Amino acid sequence: MGTITVYREYGIPLVGRMKVFIDGTLVSALRSNSAVDITAGAGRHTVRVGMAWQASAPVDVELEDGGRETLRARVDLRAQSFTGFLLRPDEALDLDVVAGRPRIPLTRTEQADIRRD
Repeated sequence: MGTITVYREYGIPLVGRMKVFIDGTLVSALRSNSAVDITAGAGRHTVRVGMAWQASAPVDVELEDGGRETLRARVDLRAQSFTGFLLRPDEALDLDVVAGRPRIPLTRTEQADIRRD
């Protein structure tokens, strides 16, 4: 088992929560400038975030036993463009694999466990 950390950068919109999906299952809903540490089994997992009718492209991560993968989710200008807003809302949000731990206060970090025993 390992940990997948998803954090949402501070940004627009400040209201509303960004939903975090792992392998198609909703595991958390992040406020701006918050994070979730998700305990999951080793292997390949698909991560996606969504907000209202918009979503990110899926990101596949290979989680090693005892390992950690960190992803940054954000609403960028693409989400507010004509294409992101109306034509391609399923890829309007940004979700990127990054190195290291986010600088999110521990009080803003949730815990989730999706291990399948």
